[in-house]
Amino acid sequence: MNRVWLVEDKIPIQTLYGGPFPSRLDKNMVSRLLELGDAEWEEKEVYELCRNLCNSGYDVAFFLSPQAMLTFLQETAWPPHSVIFDWEYPGSDGKSNSSVLEVLLEGSFAYLQVYTHLGEEGGQAELSALRTKFGNRVLQTRAKAEVNPDQLAEEIKQAWTGTIAGDLADRARKAVFGAVERSLIEMCGVPRGAIAAMTQGASENLVQVVVSKIRDEIGSEGFSVLNEIVGASHIGESSDGLRRLLSIWYYFFPDDDVVRRGDLVEVGEDLGFVVTPPCDITKFAKKTGTQLTWLRCVRLKQGANMLSQMGYQLNDMGSSIIASHGKAGHAIVVLPNVPESSGRNTVADYVLLCHAWESRAFEGVGGGVVHYGSLTGLQRRCTVAAEFANSIVTAVTAVIASTGMPDLPRGEVRRLAALLAAEEGGGAR
Repeated sequence: MNRVWLVEDKIPIQTLYGGPFPSRLDKNMVSRLLELGDAEWEEKEVYELCRNLCNSGYDVAFFLSPQAMLTFLQETAWPPHSVIFDWEYPGSDGKSNSSVLEVLLEGSFAYLQVYTHLGEEGGQAELSALRTKFGNRVLQTRAKAEVNPDQLAEEIKQAWTGTIAGDLADRARKAVFGAVERSLIEMCGVPRGAIAAMTQGASENLVQVVVSKIRDEIGSEGFSVLNEIVGASHIGESSDGLRRLLSIWYYFFPDDDVVRRGDLVEVGEDLGFVVTPPCDITKFAKKTGTQLTWLRCVRLKQGANMLSQMGYQLNDMGSSIIASHGKAGHAIVVLPNVPESSGRNTVADYVLLCHAWESRAFEGVGGGVVHYGSLTGLQRRCTVAAEFANSIVTAVTAVIASTGMPDLPRGEVRRLAALLAAEEGGGAR
C-alpha cells in the first residue's frame, strides 16, 4: 500500500487562512496544521491519524469533502490504494454516503476503510450492500480511534495476496498509460477523414486499431510486466470476478443498432446467434430476401433436461467453447457467462445447438445495411467478440458440412494402439 486518501471535514484548515480552501490538501499543508498542536483540532482521533499518516512513508492526500475526493479521482491518473472515509459528514446521510462510495469503488480499485464515532455498527445497512457488490474491498467499519496506517496496510496487504493489485498493477498502469499517449501522438497526425475511411465508419474497428497500436507501443518493459502477471501458476477454480472478466472478453455491447454476425438476439426464452454473413447484412434485402438466420441457444441451467429429451448427451465440458463436449461431441457450442441484460451484473451460461438453424423474414426492410429498428420484434442482447464469433461460425459450418467418416475396424484400432505403445516403450529404453 502506498497511496492513501483521507476524507475528513475536521481538519482545521481554517486556522491557517480564511479560504477559499483547496479541494485537496497535501502532506506539507497538513503537517503545518499538526505543528500547531492538538489544541487546534476538534477531534483528537483525527489529529492522531493525520499525524501518523504524515509521519509515514505513504503518499497521502487529504480531502475536506466527499465531492472534492470524487473530483480529484476523475482528474488523476493514479487512483488511491485505500481511502479512509468519515461516515459522519455534515449534511450527509447513509444514502448520499453510499452513492459517493459506489462511484469511488467503481472508478478505482481502492480499498475502503469507513471510520466513525458510531463504531462498527455505523452505516451497517448501506455498507452491507456495498460489500455485496464490491466484496472485501469494503473493510470492516472501525471506530475513529482504532484506525491507523499500519493496521490498514496489513489488512490491505492480506487482501492483495494472490492478485495483481498494488505494485504490479501500478507498473502495468504506467506501461499502458505511456503506450496510450504515444498512440494518440501518432494518430493525431492522421486526418480524421483518413481514419474514418480506414475504419469504414465503424467505432469497433477504430477500437481494434487503437488496441493494436497500444500493443505495439507497450514495449519490452510493459510486456515484462504483463508476462509477470500471466506467468503466475494457473488456478482452476472459477469465481464471480473471473466470470465477469470472461464475459468482458467474449461479449460486448455495440453502440449502434446495426445487425452483425455474432449478435445474440432475444428469441422468446432463448437466444439466437446471428450467422448471416457480413456481406449479406450490408445488402440485406437483395442478398437474403429479408431473411435473417440464427442458431438457437438455450440456457444451460434450465435447458439440461430439454437437451437430454432432444437426444444430446451433454455429460462433460471440453477445454474450449468449440471443443468436443462429452458425449454431445461437436453438436453444441458452449457460450458461458452471457450477460443477462445490457450490463454484467448477472451472467448466465448458454448452449448453442449447431443443427438448430432458424430464419425469419422481415417485411418493410429497406436497401443497404440492415438495422434492428427495421426488424420488428427482434432485440439484440449483446454481441460475441469477432475472434470468438468467427471461430464459432467455422466450427458450426464444419459440423454441418461434414460428409462423415467410417470408423476403423476395432482390430485395426487395437493394432495401431499397440504399435504406438511399442514405439513409446522403445523410446523409453
